[in-house]
Amino acid sequence: MTKARKNTAVSASFCCSVCGQEASLVTFVPAGQPDPRLTPETPDMPQGISMLGSDQARLSIHGGPVSYTIGVSGNKVELVKAALLARSAAQLYALDYQYAPFWCRECKHCYCREHYPSYAAYDDGHFDCYYGTCPKGHKRMLSD
Repeated sequence: MTKARKNTAVSASFCCSVCGQEASLVTFVPAGQPDPRLTPETPDMPQGISMLGSDQARLSIHGGPVSYTIGVSGNKVELVKAALLARSAAQLYALDYQYAPFWCRECKHCYCREHYPSYAAYDDGHFDCYYGTCPKGHKRMLSD
């Protein structure tokens, strides 16, 4: 296994078990670097948006049932990078279910947005979380 340097981004692409297309691209973003999902910043974006949260390491999840960027705490940084280098959605999920919203722990497969549809849940009219259901009918919370 290749060892990642401390301040370098590490990415892994995961393929959909149904169609074979890319289900998600997950990138570990070291503190101080821009979010690749928001780079380059387009004219319609607020200036500097790609650097939001850049004071800490983050995981940028692009594709799958939901796309977002989430912080990675200090004790999980090396474990996240190791999971990405191993291309293991199961390891990402074991660290935090939100690190692998494209992976179904029940059937142990990755799915793209088309095959793992998500929907927002609301509590008293306010956004609460996203849920998704894999092609085999397994429902779970994807992000909170």
